[in-house]
Amino acid sequence: MNLDVNLRADDGGAVVCRHCGARVGDHVTAPMAHALRRERPSVEAGPGVHADPSAFVDRPIVLRQAFCPGCLTLLSTEIVPADEPSYRTWSLA
Repeated sequence: MNLDVNLRADDGGAVVCRHCGARVGDHVTAPMAHALRRERPSVEAGPGVHADPSAFVDRPIVLRQAFCPGCLTLLSTEIVPADEPSYRTWSLA
């Protein structure tokens, strides 16, 4: 079953990369458990995010990204407060 353009769930319940077949997680409990993660300042998100978040909020804001462990395809991106739990819960159920 295709989950999005980059991920699919195989018959054994694993979430795998549609590009290289690397296991990214488990369909039911942790779909992104094996994804590689990177966290950096939100202003590094690109030219569309150039303002310093401290001008608008009191909490530090970060850019978090998850990548396929096999081919490094970008799987998710979020700009969130740094003190929020790392990578919000994904539920495919």
